[in-house]
Amino acid sequence: MNALKILLVFFVSSISTYGFSQLFYGNNALIQINSGAQVISNGGVLLTNGTDLTNNGTFQITNNSTLPQPGNFTLTSATIVNGTGLYQVEQDWTNDATFTAQTSSVNLYGDLQQFITSTNGTITEFNNLTLTGNGNGINRKKTLQNVDARVSLTGILALNNRELETQANDFTVLNPSSTSITNSTTFGAEGFVSSLDPGYLIWNTNSQNAYVFPVGSSAGTLRYRPSKIQPSSSSAHSYGVRMNNVSAENYNYFFAQNDGTIDAANALFFHSIERLNGASPAEVGVAYLPSADGDWLGMAHWHTGQTQWNAMGQTADTLVSNYTYVNKAAWDFTEPGTPYVLVNLVDELTIPNVFTPNGDGVNDVFSIDGKAITEFNLTIVNRWGNTIFESNDINTSWDGTADGTPCLDGTYFYIIKAKSTSNDYNKHGHVTLNAN
Repeated sequence: MNALKILLVFFVSSISTYGFSQLFYGNNALIQINSGAQVISNGGVLLTNGTDLTNNGTFQITNNSTLPQPGNFTLTSATIVNGTGLYQVEQDWTNDATFTAQTSSVNLYGDLQQFITSTNGTITEFNNLTLTGNGNGINRKKTLQNVDARVSLTGILALNNRELETQANDFTVLNPSSTSITNSTTFGAEGFVSSLDPGYLIWNTNSQNAYVFPVGSSAGTLRYRPSKIQPSSSSAHSYGVRMNNVSAENYNYFFAQNDGTIDAANALFFHSIERLNGASPAEVGVAYLPSADGDWLGMAHWHTGQTQWNAMGQTADTLVSNYTYVNKAAWDFTEPGTPYVLVNLVDELTIPNVFTPNGDGVNDVFSIDGKAITEFNLTIVNRWGNTIFESNDINTSWDGTADGTPCLDGTYFYIIKAKSTSNDYNKHGHVTLNAN
């Protein structure tokens, strides 16, 4: 019997053709599902011993059976599967053989947790991979078990409102289109990719479009916190992103070890972001939810050589639906280290509200203190709006005079325009001069 090849051909003319089985078992079989045909197996599919399946129709595998492991699609022992059809799989996908995706689509639609796995390390390259279902909690997950997986150069990863859990494995999107990953963006029901160290969602790029990595985690508090990477060139690049749903200090990236400019850091989560291929800078953004995470104005990067957090310089915020992105332009990835965290920086300008120019050597001048200031302009005006002092040097203080003549006691007004390595400042206020 093992030497016998079974030829199953489903032809379609004007109506669909259906085939039904409890357990679909192919042992050294030649199987062809023609375009328009539908085969439904309620007990699972096991293709083994050199079976050759060409699916150009629809192959549906349900778990509507009392047989062991119902709903599984399993390829073993030199089996070859190809074609342009649709695979609808309600339980696990196990590939120990050869799956050639061509232009096919795989829909993992089960309401229980589903696994993409292999017992011999075979990586499945899907074309279109769609995740659907109605399960909640753990049953929302489609999980990579002990193996990496990917979608092809022309494929789409459609997450819908499911969680693709890579665990410590990588899921790679080879399609460099910035629209080759889709997900539901309904607030509180977003689809996302979760990973554990060292696993990544990896995406190849070849444009200057923004690539939104829909990363999150259901470990502990459920969080969807995407990251955005916008390359500065259209040359080929590859990036890996993971959201770590714990404090960076859990990995010994201690916040107290910093460059002296960081006042506070987000202890709820951090991101791991890595440029795996390519050399061009990119804009890097990390999203947070102000209502749950607090407000953050900057971003820091862990420098492995210096073993400390370094502020990444001037950032800009963008609001996307309920989320705020902190974005760093022209990040060149040259500093070693992959952790990134949201921060608030030490207030870089200290402005007094009173000074006493009476010659006693204490508080005699109006002096601005600043950290990492790269541009500076101070203008002092009186209550009539007349300029009485101006300086472009933060180290030059106002001594309370105008053209060498002491000014009268009272209230004066300052205008400060400055830039630091991380912020722009445009400050207006008043200072009290009290010489008596």
